[in-house]
Amino acid sequence: MNLSTQTTIPLSNGSPIPAFDPSLFADYNWMHQTVLNANTSTSGLGALVNSIQTGNAGYQQGFSPGTNVSVAFNNTEESTNSPRNIVSPYISSDLALTVTQPLIRGFGRNLNRRFIRIGAAEEQITSLLFRQQLIEIVYGVVRLYTDLVALTEDVKVKEEALSFAQKLLDDTRLQVEEGTIAPLELSRARAQVSGSRQDLITSRGLLEEQEAILKNVITRRGVEDAAVRSARLIATDSLIMPAEDAEVALEQLLDQAYHNRPDLGQATLQTKISEISLEGARNNLRPELDLVGSAQNNGLAGTPVVVPVDPRFNGGFATVLDQIATRKNPTYAIGLNLTLPLRNRVALADATRDALMLRQVQVRERQLRNQVQLEVEDAMIAMRRARASVEAATETRSLQEQSLALEQTRYSEGVSTAFFVIQYESYVAQARSAEVAAKSAYLKARAALERAVGSILDTQGVSVVSARKRN
Repeated sequence: MNLSTQTTIPLSNGSPIPAFDPSLFADYNWMHQTVLNANTSTSGLGALVNSIQTGNAGYQQGFSPGTNVSVAFNNTEESTNSPRNIVSPYISSDLALTVTQPLIRGFGRNLNRRFIRIGAAEEQITSLLFRQQLIEIVYGVVRLYTDLVALTEDVKVKEEALSFAQKLLDDTRLQVEEGTIAPLELSRARAQVSGSRQDLITSRGLLEEQEAILKNVITRRGVEDAAVRSARLIATDSLIMPAEDAEVALEQLLDQAYHNRPDLGQATLQTKISEISLEGARNNLRPELDLVGSAQNNGLAGTPVVVPVDPRFNGGFATVLDQIATRKNPTYAIGLNLTLPLRNRVALADATRDALMLRQVQVRERQLRNQVQLEVEDAMIAMRRARASVEAATETRSLQEQSLALEQTRYSEGVSTAFFVIQYESYVAQARSAEVAAKSAYLKARAALERAVGSILDTQGVSVVSARKRN
């Protein structure tokens, strides 16, 4: 997971998308107008006085195919002193429905929902990023805890070595007092006790340091908290080696890694985002052809001034509403609007940039897949090598223990000296420590393989859902 997949992808706007959220609009205007008239022969008045009120309201919404729907209710009330108007005041209203459907540019459900799809992909990327960080944390804790277990077992090895050296010292002292061996052997036995005690002190110090490191990692405040600082971490596990490793083909592990690795999932989603953005940018290069349809119901009514008027128009706002509701004065229209851009350098630049960005994220995804292949293969090799090291260390420890047992027998029979017993005991202690280190290396190598494959959370029983809730 060395290649970072977290890059900011500059997205082009692409073709305009409709506003999916509905909206209401309304306006009201009042105007008093006086128009001076130099030619009174036309109207018989030196000044025309009009009073006009308009009140409009409507609803508009866009839909994923690119459709835009608008419903408007428009009203105008006007009164005038002109003798030529046979109705004053009068009310003119209409209820209009307009539907606009793009046929080329801006057409398509997937196209117009592209930012929603991009948002969903980015949300998935965030989840995968959290999982990736969790994998790194768990892997780090597993390694630290494995070191804690190894140091705990190494302390036990050093304690056993000190106990053996102390027993040898006691036996040697008795033999010196009995005069069966030279006093020089007593000095050698004391030196062995002193060296074993120093090794134990060093091993315990390393264990305490490892405890402090692990406490700082697994707690919020680390050793800053007095309770955490005074607490002791006791390893409840031991370095247990499985009898044998399950034989899993490299191809199967790679398939698991391709499916489980969150960084690969992020790279795939970023490629998908780039493809969606490029789709919108290319659509913006197309000509614009819109199908527009409208239906309108009209109403007109007012108060007669002098002469009688058509009874249909005699009345007030209620008359107007009746005319609109009964569709007495309908208007219908349908048409096509065509726009052919002779040049659209902005859209062309956006499409070119998105195409280049898509190539970049595809290359990055390919590089990451290659990196995953290398990590999995290296982890497999390291685990096989660690297994072989454990087997060799175990055999060495067993042989050294046999040699020590033989030398102890020779010593008890008086045909050997404390020097050789001490020497073989040193070999045994070294072999046991080497075996502990080899087992620790193996378990960490296995954790590295689980991390490379992306299965370490499942192996360690860590739930992403639970981790989110705790955060």
